[in-house]
Amino acid sequence: MSLPRLGLDTATPCLSLALWWPLADRVAREHRRVDRRLAAELAPAIAAFLRAHGVTPGDLGGIGVGVGPGSYTGARVGVAWALGAGRALGIPVVGGDTLAALAVALIPPGGHGQVAVAARRGEAWCGTWSVGSDGQPRETAARRSCPRAVLPDAARTSLDRAPDASWHARSVDHPDALPPRVRYHDRAA
Repeated sequence: MSLPRLGLDTATPCLSLALWWPLADRVAREHRRVDRRLAAELAPAIAAFLRAHGVTPGDLGGIGVGVGPGSYTGARVGVAWALGAGRALGIPVVGGDTLAALAVALIPPGGHGQVAVAARRGEAWCGTWSVGSDGQPRETAARRSCPRAVLPDAARTSLDRAPDASWHARSVDHPDALPPRVRYHDRAA
């Protein structure tokens, strides 16, 4: 069995976690609403999630983490945890787009729609996406920041939804096949 990849996204009010086993193409997902309790709940939630699936941190082959847009503090907490864990374990950490992971969670393959994540002071980041039959999200119009009050209804319903962290987990192995991402470091030789 291949080493699982951990995916997490903390840029929304939900903590989204996923494990992906590349050879088996098996995915386990979990999300929970944490709001302002993220810093206190992140490490215990990840430990419990790994334990529930029989995985130890040393079993991981990489970490994919959402870098926003969304809650700056939330994204920062998630990225800091991922970078610390990646450095301690000597595994790659890849940052990915939270709007893309939200599009994967909410738009069916072959579909098209708008998704949004809350930003500061009553604003939101909104994007228009299509999701290919291969499950890959493609941004079809430039994202924009706008007041939450004027968001289209379709985008407004996505504000409190959880991104699909398995998209981040998959990006560890396929950073070139997905929209631009940040590769923080590679596995030690």
